[in-house]
Amino acid sequence: MPEQGATQTSPSTWNAAASGMRAQRWCPTVAGMALGWALLSTLACVSSREPSMPANAIRVGTVLPFSGERAASGVALEAALRLAIEVVNSAGGLDGRPLWLEVRDSHSDDARGTSNALEIINDDPIPFFIGTEEPTIAYQITNAIKARHMVHLMPGLTSPQFHDPSAQAAWFRLSPSVKYLACALAKSMRKDGIAVANLVIDPDDYSGTFATIFGRIFTNNGGTVLPSLQVRGTSSGFADIFTTISRFAPDATVLVTSPAVAAQFLQEWAVRGKPGRWYLGPTLNNPELLRNVPTGVLEGMKGVSADLGTRAADFVSYFEAQTAVPPLAGSNYYFDAVALLALAVTHGIAVGGTMPDPAALKTEMLAVTSASGVAVSFDGLAQGLALVKTGQKVQYQGAAGTYVLDSLGDSTQTRGAIWQVKGTSFEDIDYEQCVATELDNGT
Repeated sequence: MPEQGATQTSPSTWNAAASGMRAQRWCPTVAGMALGWALLSTLACVSSREPSMPANAIRVGTVLPFSGERAASGVALEAALRLAIEVVNSAGGLDGRPLWLEVRDSHSDDARGTSNALEIINDDPIPFFIGTEEPTIAYQITNAIKARHMVHLMPGLTSPQFHDPSAQAAWFRLSPSVKYLACALAKSMRKDGIAVANLVIDPDDYSGTFATIFGRIFTNNGGTVLPSLQVRGTSSGFADIFTTISRFAPDATVLVTSPAVAAQFLQEWAVRGKPGRWYLGPTLNNPELLRNVPTGVLEGMKGVSADLGTRAADFVSYFEAQTAVPPLAGSNYYFDAVALLALAVTHGIAVGGTMPDPAALKTEMLAVTSASGVAVSFDGLAQGLALVKTGQKVQYQGAAGTYVLDSLGDSTQTRGAIWQVKGTSFEDIDYEQCVATELDNGT
């Protein structure tokens, strides 16, 4: 995704500005102020005249990484949530009640992030939770989500996929499955003539699943996959990994790590003379990677990410104009999480007269993503809410494209975008479609 106007600002500066905003809850500002972080006064701001949560507010919880190795993501994801919440509130909220965001720092740490998430969840009442970027945290809060009969929307690329048949709670995974993105990259690399490949990955479930599916598809399309190598810390450099890759001598290696680790890894790769050919995984379509690697070092390098639809560039312009924050690919899904939640709840109230429970919300989600519904775009969310208040079905065409959810509430998107680093941006150059049978047998 294009990086616009971000090269002058360091991650630490963005995080300091974001921390100030969170401390003030809904911070009033002027667009274009120094460092450009603060949201417009019309954006998610209650202002100093209304510093506390309204008595009738509906709380939405989240934990986001504002520190630690994933810290590059927190500011943009919070801005996306606040932007969507302000649109919903300006349109009347949910049945006249405003949404209120409760946000904590995950610290990019499973234990601290889980503790902070549970602090929000156990502070009654809070019906909705969005996130997190750390999949382990999502697993560790499932019992609390279920006990509180909550709805959990998971927009992160690394979100896990699970459900509870008891229907006491509801989980929605909005971003495409890692399986389809791994499949898309494997097919694209085979088209590029790569015959032998291996992967360098983080030691987590997301990266491990990516490696497994990539290997299956790559092999069944005539390629050979060598053993994956895990990154287990950056304090001593990556000499062992580079030595092993040199011994393996693959045609190309896929890097699937966090942007912070990848930046250090690729800087060392450049110092070593850029040995070998590299492709990048979905988590690395992130402006933070390009900000922390010298310009030109990654020129021409390819990778895979979710297909964000035909209006992805329009959302970039919309997002930056409203927030002055450089977006991430994940910003699209976080904005859409609030939009879909608001549309579904509003439709449920319109047809049922009351706030839908978690089980009913799955039906309502289908009503606002229906192919037979009236098209509603991300920048027409207010108009869409007006439509569903009358019981109208809509098809939300969001910041990340059109959503088709299965009966469990998971995205069924099966197309990956193949991109290339060009200057200071990621530019889509191709798309790869995968189907379920490919994941089952690789052909």
